[in-house]
Amino acid sequence: MADLSTATPDKRTLILNAMVDLVAERGFHNAPISLLARRSGVSAGIVYHYFENKDDLIRALYKHIKAQWSAALLLNHPQHLPYPANLERLWQNAYRFYVDHPRATLFLEQYENSPYQVGGHEIGLDENLETVFAMVQAEIAQGNLADLPTDLLYEMTLGIAVRLAKRVIAGHLHLEDVLLGWIAAAVYRGVRP
Repeated sequence: MADLSTATPDKRTLILNAMVDLVAERGFHNAPISLLARRSGVSAGIVYHYFENKDDLIRALYKHIKAQWSAALLLNHPQHLPYPANLERLWQNAYRFYVDHPRATLFLEQYENSPYQVGGHEIGLDENLETVFAMVQAEIAQGNLADLPTDLLYEMTLGIAVRLAKRVIAGHLHLEDVLLGWIAAAVYRGVRP
């Protein structure tokens, strides 16, 4: 079952849900449009009505999932908390998104380590990511975070959240809330100047 469902999905959402399932199960190259159409319950023509081709569909799915992820980062308003609670909540929100959406997490990992991700992050900052970016920049300006390239800060912070979440999803690790709080605090101690 996909983890992008809505109460009453439209055909486009049905297609996206089926595609995230197929990619999680089979990878990008073994997810043909014919199988996608059968899985989503629509015709191939409907798929092509919404998406120019398979690459367009995969990029649209990435943007859709990243928008959900960026909204999840700001749950419980970390931007209104003082440092370091703001960054710790942000980290825990990312971790919880990854654990709660295992197929989306697998899709993101595959996409972000594939030729689709040419030249780095190709989607622009949405409103939520702009808020997160501003939050991080403010902490850098105040001397609370090292002034490192954005990709490096991501790997040293939220990258750890995704790696731990993947181990939890696989059943190799179980993390209690108290331990998650400790990990989040330790992560941000590791990127102080």
